[in-house]
Amino acid sequence: MNMTTYPSIIAATFCLLMGILQAKPRTCRIVFPERPNNAPKTAFLFDGKKSTSITLPSMNLSEVIIMPGGLLTLALTEQEITDPKLLPPNAPRISIPENVTDFYIIMMPDSKNQLLPIKMNLVDAGDDKLKASETLWFNFTEHKIIAKLGTSNLTVEPKNRAISKAPAASSGYYIARFAYQANGSGALASITEQSWWHDANSKHVGFMVNTGGKLPKIYYYRDFRMPEEAVDGSEQGQN
Repeated sequence: MNMTTYPSIIAATFCLLMGILQAKPRTCRIVFPERPNNAPKTAFLFDGKKSTSITLPSMNLSEVIIMPGGLLTLALTEQEITDPKLLPPNAPRISIPENVTDFYIIMMPDSKNQLLPIKMNLVDAGDDKLKASETLWFNFTEHKIIAKLGTSNLTVEPKNRAISKAPAASSGYYIARFAYQANGSGALASITEQSWWHDANSKHVGFMVNTGGKLPKIYYYRDFRMPEEAVDGSEQGQN
């Protein structure tokens, strides 16, 4: 073999390996924390080649969804799409960067979209962003919310998000105490104090939402997955 062919072989092998790495599937889960009563409970995610049937749960995380690797644009549709040319131009869309391998899609109402009144929000859930035993909190209220979660302290500004560290060194029960400052100022008022279960091997996603009443509502989901098997998470706490 001519020695000049070795660089070409090496380059081709490198490109093949890079293609395999980029094509590695990633996982996604969906939640619709403030889903209106008239919003759909199921839909399809179109990745440019195929549609995947998904649920739009308001009281739990969806099933684990396998998505292709690489730079990706997802479109949400009511009906299955088999031809990209048939994709409605105003279908809700979201772009997934190549380096995002595991993510959540937080669905929010969008009254401006007459086709499908939903907006998709990407949350990078890779291990370098959210670790097992931690909780990613979303504060959808105009209040500042402060919590003592076992050994961990948490402060989430209005309309913001934050991560709380593990409330205990290992799995087990702990005391969760929540309070809030109305509109982000003034004296603290108690929301709830409960005994919650901590799973040291799972990531968690929490929400703080308005209820129309005086106190914000607090709840969170456990993103539990069996090794080499995708299973649903389950709601762990709610005031």
